[in-house]
Parts: sequence; structure tokens; C-alpha cells
Amino acid sequence: MRKRVIRAGEIEIEDSEGRVRARFGVTNDDLPFLSFYGADDKLRARFGVQPDGSAGLAIADDAGKVRATFGLFSDGSASMAMVDRNGKVRAKFGLGSEGSPTISLQDEDGKVRARLGLAAEGSPILRLLNSEGELRAIMGLTADGTPVLQFLDKDGEPSWTAPGPVSADGAEDPSP
Repeated sequence: MRKRVIRAGEIEIEDSEGRVRARFGVTNDDLPFLSFYGADDKLRARFGVQPDGSAGLAIADDAGKVRATFGLFSDGSASMAMVDRNGKVRAKFGLGSEGSPTISLQDEDGKVRARLGLAAEGSPILRLLNSEGELRAIMGLTADGTPVLQFLDKDGEPSWTAPGPVSADGAEDPSP
């Protein structure tokens, strides 16, 4: 059987009432995309490819506002983000190009307030930030599994650390 080929810059799929429900084409920059629309003509989902080969999916709510995204980037990293009704990213899950995962939680202004991740060797770490985006607390495990907890002052300097300083013989040093 011989394959049939249709060539066009854009194809629109209509519903029984003539409303465009899907569009497949290329942008003015010759980048491919696939879009889906609700019965109200509002964009609900779009998949596209960027010039560097990155690909992304955006999903919109019933008002047409993008509320979730998923992207795979040319460096091998990936991200998934959830956006509130005001357009601010509130939660994000990502994988670095080397494969290290991170989860971040943002406040209503879109500022990161908490970040959980794994270092390249697999050690978990939780970072807590204040409303100005300054790191104030760290909790995690070192590469050998030793737990660490540290609080930082307003200048970003450690104000308290556990376990505390260790002396040359390996015992915890009681001096401040």
C-alpha cells in the first residue's frame, strides 16, 4: 500500500459545530507545535519543540491560563511545574542534566521557600529559605550517612550546627 502525504504549514481539526479543537503546525520561526482547545475556544494544552531541541508541554485551566508545564531540555535536564491561578509557580520537580532530582516549593510571590534534593552521590538535603529567598536552615545526610543540621544567621553564616565541631580525636568538641 502506498502512503499518502499531506503537506501544509498548519492543519486545523474542527468539531461538528465548526470550532477549532486541535491545531498542528509550525510557528513563524518554523518550530513544530500541537495545540488542543476546549469547546469555549480557549487553549487547553500545547506541545512544542524549541530551536535547541528542547520539548515542552503546557496544560491550561478552563480560563486558558497555563497551570502545569513539563519540559525536557537539550542538556538532558527535565522539569515539571505547577502554577497557581495567579500565574506563579508554586511547586516544581526537576532533574538536573546529571540526573540529580530536586523538589521546590514557592510562596504566593513565587519565591522558593523550601528545596529538597539529592546530591550527585545520592545524599539527601533539605534547604529552608526565608521570605527574602535567603538560606536559613539546612538538614541532610553527608555522603557517609552522617546526619547534619545547620541554622544560618541573617548574614548567611552558620549560627548553630549539629553535630557540633569535632576535635582531632573524633569526639564532639563542647566549646562554642
